[in-house]
Amino acid sequence: MYVTLRENKKIKVNILGEGEPIIFVHSYLWDSNLWKPQLEKLSKNFKCISIDLWGHGESDPLSKEDSCSLKDLTLDIINIANELDINQFNYIGLSVGAMLGTYLALDYSDRVKKLILMDGYSGSEPVLTQEKYLSLLNSIENLRYIPEELANIITPMFFSKNETLIEGILYKNFKNELINKKEKNIDTIVKLGRAIFQRENLLDRMKNIKNPILFLVGEEDMPRPPHESLQMSSLVKNSDLVIIPKAGHISNLENPSFVNTQIVDFLNK
Repeated sequence: MYVTLRENKKIKVNILGEGEPIIFVHSYLWDSNLWKPQLEKLSKNFKCISIDLWGHGESDPLSKEDSCSLKDLTLDIINIANELDINQFNYIGLSVGAMLGTYLALDYSDRVKKLILMDGYSGSEPVLTQEKYLSLLNSIENLRYIPEELANIITPMFFSKNETLIEGILYKNFKNELINKKEKNIDTIVKLGRAIFQRENLLDRMKNIKNPILFLVGEEDMPRPPHESLQMSSLVKNSDLVIIPKAGHISNLENPSFVNTQIVDFLNK
């Protein structure tokens, strides 16, 4: 289904299963298909609501005038919940989805029950990686597409060393998705990328979070290494941290059964 927000723009929302609601938000450059192994498992007992971010999957791109700040994207999540008549929900987010989860816990704590924040970081982006990512975004903006040369730089950032070495099915499929991004979505993809990599530092505020949080991170996550999740977990009193073996940034796809077990155990506590 589609939910209409922001002056008649449509955002894709997939609903599977019945029960207590969970809202899922995917990583940058992916879409809601990222959650397939989790949806298959959790939809047996929960109402699973997965969202395509603007300019990703089947959601509309944003206009030049539309804000793409992480705060505004978080409000979009709340507005989707309102449209679906959902007062309280659990939340699972990966990468930028995890960053949005921090805003949910800080600004809408009464709307969220438990949060699972995967492979994200709500501190500011380190200067050297910020410069690298912004340079890549400038190239994509100028070219109006993602050429294979840039896809070969971007793709390994998301996976473990072994998946990159063998160029497995996850690696190949994601690289193909990058190369085939629609030109109409490029401006929104670039805009969201800049919002992510120039994000504000929320670490000082995270000490105020009361909601239960499970931090999950791949042991081989290059963009968001485990020490960042450890730092965040140390700030949130009611939190746990689990490092996912044999996984990089897209840890839920590289080790889905381990991730599913951690999620189910946490939600059932």
